[in-house]
Amino acid sequence: MADTLLSNYDDLVATVRSEYSNFRDLGGVAARDNRTFAQGVVFRTQALVDPAPAVLDALLELDLCAVVDLRMDHEREELQIDLPASIEVVVANVAGDMARKNVVTQAGAAAAPRRLDKNAYVPSANLSGGYNMMMEMYRNLVNMDSAKRGYSQMLRSLINAEGAVAVFCAAGKDRTGWGAALIQSFAGVSEDVITSSYLETNQNLIDRYASAIEDVKNSGGDVEAFMAVVSSNSDYLAEAFATVQSTYGGIDAYFIQGLGLNENELALLESRLLS
Repeated sequence: MADTLLSNYDDLVATVRSEYSNFRDLGGVAARDNRTFAQGVVFRTQALVDPAPAVLDALLELDLCAVVDLRMDHEREELQIDLPASIEVVVANVAGDMARKNVVTQAGAAAAPRRLDKNAYVPSANLSGGYNMMMEMYRNLVNMDSAKRGYSQMLRSLINAEGAVAVFCAAGKDRTGWGAALIQSFAGVSEDVITSSYLETNQNLIDRYASAIEDVKNSGGDVEAFMAVVSSNSDYLAEAFATVQSTYGGIDAYFIQGLGLNENELALLESRLLS
């Protein structure tokens, strides 16, 4: 991305959001050392499945050169990404150590742009989990080997990309939400701004989850448990950050000790993100 934003940047983002409601820029906010997290460098979104021609044109004009797909293998098979060869697809399966069909991936698929088989995705009366399961899941997104490998791939993709990068899972809520929070935290974005950005997903996906919520109600399912799974909750994010702090002592140490980056890579990442 150029040092200055495109004159039609807002229009381009709006075009993408018309199809992918959870698409947004991580930048444009205050960062460390009185600097700014640059816009047009990192986007977060739900899975970019079957973009309309106008949306694809907007993504290319935004200089998108790579996407980091945080989804599990079966998710990528069931809802495939077909993007031009100029956009590299980086597979970073952060939840690979979890069960193949866990409620997190089900909930994400319920909000995905395409639902091939509704009954395969929408939790019903058999939904197990809820708040406590989500708290455990966020701890796992810090410490699972697959999560550490996947988020390491994500960060190295940001370092090496020559243009903009988009990060996504199915709904762009949990795996993407934590990945986005990691990036913003490293950049020195304030806790309040990180949390506010994370919680924006609730509004962005409300329409997509509406029918799934009705399905759960009509099936006699546990609506409270389902809402705990499909909602972004600041407690979940706080739990993940607390796990990073208690285990590693901070984000930079986590990037080095947990994700395997070195000091030079941290410096390169900082130069990519901050203006």
